[in-house]
Amino acid sequence: MQSESGHEGDEELAFRDTQPPYINLPVPFTGRIEGGLQDGHKVTVMGRVLSTDENRFSVNFQTGISDTNNIAFHFNPRFDGGGYVVCNTRQQGNWGSEAKKMQMPFQKGSEFEICFDVDRSSFKVTVNGSIFLDYVHRVPFDKVNAISICGCVHVSYISFQICNPLPC
Repeated sequence: MQSESGHEGDEELAFRDTQPPYINLPVPFTGRIEGGLQDGHKVTVMGRVLSTDENRFSVNFQTGISDTNNIAFHFNPRFDGGGYVVCNTRQQGNWGSEAKKMQMPFQKGSEFEICFDVDRSSFKVTVNGSIFLDYVHRVPFDKVNAISICGCVHVSYISFQICNPLPC
């Protein structure tokens, strides 16, 4: 039983699943985001970076299961040159300007958890519990209805939740 705290603005965040998770996925993988992305959506990807000769993987939020010409958010860790992450948007087959983060939060052979929190202004990306970057929307995020993953990763789990603020 919850009691009211009497403090204005106190909120506890509760998440509810918006669709069943995808589990133990073949990579490359593309799956539907039921109902599309919404403000307050949290997409969590858990897996392991494979120790292979391949030097990158990507998570793409796209506007259609088979539409690789329109990617709202391309999150692309690359292990060459000391490691860095490229983020970008692709519209009608054309890539925009790359945003590079010269840090590598992933290690080959290691497990990871990436959380993509969507709000009106950006994708907020957390890797292994630490805030990693904000990627400001370049296209309307509510057009996104698919996620695809490719490259040197094994994906064990993708979950889809929406945040509902509840009074304490």
